[in-house]
Amino acid sequence: MKCKICGSESLIFDRERGIYVCINCASVDDEPLIDQGPEWRAYTTEDKVERERTGSPLTAKVHDFGITTKIGYTKIKDRIKVHKLRLMQNKIRVSARERKLVTYLSVLNSEASKLNLPEHVKETASILIRRLIEEGKAKRVEMYALIAAVIYYSCQVNRIPKLLNEIKTLYSLSQADLWKALEKVQEVAKSVKVKPNVTPIEYIPKITERLGLPAYVSTKASELVDIMYKNGLTSGKGYTALAAASVYLISTLMDVKKTQKEIADSLSITEVTIRNRYREIIKAFDIEVKL
Repeated sequence: MKCKICGSESLIFDRERGIYVCINCASVDDEPLIDQGPEWRAYTTEDKVERERTGSPLTAKVHDFGITTKIGYTKIKDRIKVHKLRLMQNKIRVSARERKLVTYLSVLNSEASKLNLPEHVKETASILIRRLIEEGKAKRVEMYALIAAVIYYSCQVNRIPKLLNEIKTLYSLSQADLWKALEKVQEVAKSVKVKPNVTPIEYIPKITERLGLPAYVSTKASELVDIMYKNGLTSGKGYTALAAASVYLISTLMDVKKTQKEIADSLSITEVTIRNRYREIIKAFDIEVKL
């Protein structure tokens, strides 16, 4: 849109008055506009909730995507009858074939809340769980192993660094069970068209925080890993170990050294893994470390 007076495109919309105002010449477009807001007014949160005629948005976290009608108690005389109707509705809301999905989604939401994961991570995890159950890939896989794998993969997709060893320890899972579940999740993720977006840089702040290292170590380690990532030097390597090796190298060069054992213990990985990544970084950048 352009201003009718000066021809400027710098127009702002005043939602309260339903008019366009030109920033350049302060003229007001008096052309009548359709008010897109509700036809009612509310001055308190309670009034707003009571007068709204729309429900919550669709969500994959609920088996029926949140599309359901609830029978309320407000202004109804026969409360016993309404109570029976509510019980009946709760029973028929979940069909026999959806019970497994309801169980998995309930456990998933509970575990994701314990880990303080944001809503968009829960939504991604719920979509993956749905597809796993629909395609029958949840069979012969331990439930908590599958949920742990879904949570870990969803965090990777949404660029939230979570250590695989932490997830495994948290749910007391064996390496075999977790990898089996992850294979199932990765198969389903291809059909859903989601893939991990996490980079090694995301792990560095967590590592430096656990080790109590200063901020400049985190900054320089991030710069080092970023150069490696952009030049394809991180391909085929574990991001956690790569980030740990970068922190170890920078902390050594800046004389705030942490031992490989301290770093390995804080991340529940082996010293050998950090040592191998450390040597690869030194070789790639031709760095000479003098102790």
